[in-house]
Amino acid sequence: MPFRHHCKKAPHQGAFCVLGLLLCGGLVSIFAASAEAADCPTDRTSERVRVVHIYDGDTVKLGDGRRLRLIGINTPEVTRNDKPSQSLAEPAKAALAALLDKHNRTLLLRHGKQQHDHYGRLLAHAFLDDGSNVAVHLLERGLATTLVVPPNTWASDCYQSREDSARTARRGLWALTDYQPLQSRNLPLATRGFRLVRGRVTAIRQSRHSVWLDLEGPLVIRVARKDLVNFDPGFPENLADRRIETRGWIRKDDRGLRLNLRHPAAIHRLDPKPH
Repeated sequence: MPFRHHCKKAPHQGAFCVLGLLLCGGLVSIFAASAEAADCPTDRTSERVRVVHIYDGDTVKLGDGRRLRLIGINTPEVTRNDKPSQSLAEPAKAALAALLDKHNRTLLLRHGKQQHDHYGRLLAHAFLDDGSNVAVHLLERGLATTLVVPPNTWASDCYQSREDSARTARRGLWALTDYQPLQSRNLPLATRGFRLVRGRVTAIRQSRHSVWLDLEGPLVIRVARKDLVNFDPGFPENLADRRIETRGWIRKDDRGLRLNLRHPAAIHRLDPKPH
């Protein structure tokens, strides 16, 4: 608007006005790109790497032979060991490939506090050369879910907000039946894999190495005592007889089904806190 107003008052400066408008438009584009890139931005980078192979939406091979596992997200598994690809696994892989191809297959990495997992993979957040966060691209499209594994908790709140947006809009995975919350009391004993579950905490039990939350139905939630440091004071007592939503990988347990919990990002109360 300032440029347009100036042109009306000084028509003899038309050439300068055109230049001003072009510059203004360029600045708008730059600011727009910067705003997009600033979503979950990094405060530092550790190294620049080149990707030579893409395994799936969250794991790639680097030029020096290392395997990189992206921190903060999880994408569906592609075909492996005669198991078929999970829903939207190939689109997630293709989306990552498209992002990388657009940026010469180079990434800037922000290493995690824990730099390798038990498979020996490098753990890092990945950024494109325009500053945008790879995890955000996938989360916003509904092609990834958040995954918080302590001590690598940087940007977890920001990532969760991006997932929440995709979930509200039912984009990608969030339109699929397998990603809708299940009621714990109705869980079949054959349930396996990643699930969102809702239910009431009916009992809290203590053992030497673990805290156990029993939900209605066959599901128990296990929190290792060494992970209690990640939770607020009052946990788990503040969940007694409360309805919760939790997420994670469900497996068989002696009591029925079990879900291991390591961080509060994977559990929240559904009923309001008492005043």
